[in-house]
Amino acid sequence: MSSERLMRACERWLRLLLHLYPADFRDEMGESLVETYRDRCAAALRRGSIASLAWLWLRALGDSLWNGLGERMRPAVDWRRSGNWGRDMELVMRRLVRSPVFVLSMVGTLTVGLGAFAVVSTVVDKVLIAPLPYAHPQDLYFVWRDYGPIFDLKRGWLGGTDVAELQRAGGVIEGAAGLLRDDATLSTGVTEEPEDVRLMMSSPNLFELLGVRPMLGRGFSPDEVGPGRPPVVVLSYDLWKSRFGANRSIVGSQIRLNGRPYTVIGVMGRDFHFVENSSLGPPQGADAYITFDYRLAETSPSAGSYAGLIRARAGTAPQLVAAAVSSVGETVDERDFNNRGLRLYPVGAKSDLVSAVRPALVVLGLAGVFLVLVLLLNLATLLLVRAAHREREFAVSRALGANGFALTRATLLEGGFLGLLGGAAGALVAVWGTRLLVALAPVTLPRRESIVVDWGIAAVVIGIGALLGLLAAAVPAAWAARTGLAALLNNAAVRGGGARARMRRVLVVVQVALSLVLLSAGGLVVRSFARLLSADPGFEPAGVLTLQVAAREYNYPDDAAVRALHAQLQRAIAALPGVTTVGVTSALPLSAEASQTTVYFPGAPGNNGDRAHDHPLIDHMRANPDYFRALGIHVLAGRTFSRAAPDSGAIHEAVIDRTLAARFFPTGSPLGRRLLFGRDSLTVVGVVDHARQYDIYQDDRPQVYLRDADYPARTVSLAVRTGRDPLSLVPEVRAAIRHIDAQLAVSRVRSMDQLVGDSLRQQRLSAVLIAGFSLAALLLAAMGLFGVVSGSVTRRRHELAIRLALGADHGRLLRQVLAEGALLVLLGLLVGVPGIYLAGRTLGGMLVGISPFDPVTLCAVAAGLVVVAMAACYLPARRVTAIEPARSLRED
Repeated sequence: MSSERLMRACERWLRLLLHLYPADFRDEMGESLVETYRDRCAAALRRGSIASLAWLWLRALGDSLWNGLGERMRPAVDWRRSGNWGRDMELVMRRLVRSPVFVLSMVGTLTVGLGAFAVVSTVVDKVLIAPLPYAHPQDLYFVWRDYGPIFDLKRGWLGGTDVAELQRAGGVIEGAAGLLRDDATLSTGVTEEPEDVRLMMSSPNLFELLGVRPMLGRGFSPDEVGPGRPPVVVLSYDLWKSRFGANRSIVGSQIRLNGRPYTVIGVMGRDFHFVENSSLGPPQGADAYITFDYRLAETSPSAGSYAGLIRARAGTAPQLVAAAVSSVGETVDERDFNNRGLRLYPVGAKSDLVSAVRPALVVLGLAGVFLVLVLLLNLATLLLVRAAHREREFAVSRALGANGFALTRATLLEGGFLGLLGGAAGALVAVWGTRLLVALAPVTLPRRESIVVDWGIAAVVIGIGALLGLLAAAVPAAWAARTGLAALLNNAAVRGGGARARMRRVLVVVQVALSLVLLSAGGLVVRSFARLLSADPGFEPAGVLTLQVAAREYNYPDDAAVRALHAQLQRAIAALPGVTTVGVTSALPLSAEASQTTVYFPGAPGNNGDRAHDHPLIDHMRANPDYFRALGIHVLAGRTFSRAAPDSGAIHEAVIDRTLAARFFPTGSPLGRRLLFGRDSLTVVGVVDHARQYDIYQDDRPQVYLRDADYPARTVSLAVRTGRDPLSLVPEVRAAIRHIDAQLAVSRVRSMDQLVGDSLRQQRLSAVLIAGFSLAALLLAAMGLFGVVSGSVTRRRHELAIRLALGADHGRLLRQVLAEGALLVLLGLLVGVPGIYLAGRTLGGMLVGISPFDPVTLCAVAAGLVVVAMAACYLPARRVTAIEPARSLRED
């Protein structure tokens, strides 16, 4: 082959390799690259070496693959066509590599701030904003009873007849289901230990109303309800996985609930978590679902025991739904309550579910927004400080022909890139932080299982980080763009410009104001939580172990058998080493498990003739004589229950709490007085302190205790007072119960201290988060003040040196610099006063035992902010004392 043909082949090969490079690179450098390789090929041919030519071709291929990939990955390549963006980005990267402290401070601040914001926004989004995971969830409503003038209960369960009436209503109400929670003992074999599970009894159309289907098997058929129907059950995913090992062949097999065989017809999916709100206690889910073995229309209308769920016709306005439900309520009131004023009203399913936590989450969301604002201001201050060190660079750039747009672009690129880094790091922190928050949150937090950082939230956080970086960079960018070359050179000579200093002062004043608002909120919430910790719940939780057992009817068919079991349990556990007292009750304090009914004291001095007043709604619990001593509930008058056998002809006894006694016997004694409890007449034998059932910080409705021997409860809680660590008793207590009856399921084993702690978890979490946000804002404000005073000292160094040379005192100059910082703090405090008022109004519903405008708290917060701020001012201001006039003037 001739040399000419070989050269043409080389050129074709080289031009083919050029396609490995980006198009703009080929346009700029292609011909030069081909010419270089052509010369090398010609030299190889002159040497007459075909092997050298082949090796050159291979080297050209390797170089093109490596360099072409590198050129395609370089950011500058894609941006060359749009001016100097790519070059600016490369310069930004070089500058940042030379300023690791600045990068770490920016990215670290963004990471902490955005991570905290992302955690809170995730909770707010998943709990308050995201729709429920059902079909058309906006059309689902829970229905409640308002008893109006009958007695004081605005949020009561429905009667079974109410649900039946809703099912017949038609019109805008497409369907209705009744729900009733219960516990059941699950047993699957002779060798396996039984366990208590949460059971949801419902109308068979529950899953149809929700628009969901089981993952395995099927849901209920319309005819699978009422007496005589084969008992069937649908399992939750968690129970199926934990108890049955995710065995897919479970469908069609039988399990036993309360000794009765049930056929498993379905298993719900992993994402199905149906939570029903309570009229008194926290929302609760279910482990298994069954249908009613009776007809709701045949139940007593006076027994309000059922939750009602309805689905409205798609797109129906809430006002029309409320009118339809109200019409049903009028029918119920006329038929069952003789037009005494009972009414029914609907609440949107999501609103109903999150109503208890909405105020706290709204406050946390606002605190997160405030923290982001403080973060933005702090970033702007940091970038202004950065701009101060780059004034000479800006001046040189202007002198070389750069315009204001070029300086703006470079500054914005730097801020945006740092914002992206901080946002990405904040999103990673949020993943960990959200898991920690879910672990610390109360198990009763609605929609707790859905609180997780997904890709959408991560993208939003990264976007917010970039936006914050750009917004913060806009402040120094605007200053740099508007400042002319002469001003830049002059500012560079004196190390700081007045316009930029004014910007930094304004930013710091706003930071201090926002920090004051957050600190005030944090101080109020923390003091409120301290009041909760010191609240008297009406009992002594220390040294008490609690657990629940249930005497099911298949093993304990009558009251006598239940009484005998309670006596056996008490004797066996009381005999354990270290146990002093064993109490039995149907509802522990803070459990929200008390039952409600109305009572009447005939001839009581507190009666006034008004039926609603004279027949109050009360909580009633069953208890044995030792219960009050086991829980440390003080007996204020009389005695506790006698130990007489129930068949000995003894009069049924009642113990009432101090609130009921004060209401009906404000001056006299209730001891020996008659109390009408339903159809029974009880004799009051004692008055005890009020042991709070629902909230640890306030009294609930009045309480009446019934003697457990007179009204034995099948499901009871044992309160075991001991001188040992309560939890160390658990193995011995379980062994004692198994010795009595191996089929008894033991559940809810915890100390009373744990129960009290669980009741405070939501308030504790809110206090920790808001206090954390407040401290973060305080730190950011201190950093801003530090930067302002430091910049002031640097900018005025020449001036201060002249003053010192003329005889000024170091101490006087130090006081002048501190006065500048103190003025900024004072202005910030004044600007923040309206914010304190708004924060107090927002926090009003969360605070316990403290005013939202408590002067002690607000003054302490302001004083603490001043101390920290002045410390942040003093540290850089001390540099004044180190100025040596002669040396400083010589250097300048």
